Amino acid sequence: MRNNGFRIEAIDSVKIELPLDARLKIAPISGLTNKNIRPTINFTELSDPFKKKSGVNMVQKSDLVQPTWKIKQKFGEDQKDLAQFSKDYNLGELSTKSKVIVIKCRDHEYVDGDRIKLMLNNAVIHPNIVLKGDFFVIDVDLVEGYNTINFVALNEGTSSPNTAQLQVFDQDGNLLASNKWLIRTGFKASLTIYKEQN
Repeated sequence: MRNNGFRIEAIDSVKIELPLDARLKIAPISGLTNKNIRPTINFTELSDPFKKKSGVNMVQKSDLVQPTWKIKQKFGEDQKDLAQFSKDYNLGELSTKSKVIVIKCRDHEYVDGDRIKLMLNNAVIHPNIVLKGDFFVIDVDLVEGYNTINFVALNEGTSSPNTAQLQVFDQDGNLLASNKWLIRTGFKASLTIYKEQN
């Protein structure tokens, strides 16, 4: 049986040389912004990939200023001498004609899971408030005469002691008091409010 085939000569023996300044022509771009632009590829630029071109040099060192931050705030938590916080803390006394006060409290230092119990005249108003970075807000109805508000530390989070910032407003939104506390577990921060008669 005969195999009737044909032979194709390899073309790698034929060397095609283009001049270095030869340009490859590409069909014009058509579209809405067609302005008869004929983009070209310059072989002279492709022949030297290490030739410095305009633009960003990835190797050159930057002369931009390196940002630096300094933490100026000093936290009261994780102090070695915690004995000074093993006592009740007095937040002060104030008087108001407002029937209702608005209490706002938050962890003003390292937010680490501090929890408190809020009491009014030895009655529990809220048994477990988790202090976060934003304010926990609660309204408290006052009785005529003296009202004692206690903030009892249920824990000290992951960083001792229990820390909080307190703000007290009247029913019209006027700031009556602002204070902070650092106390150990089981101790309390107390605020006394005298409700005046209307």
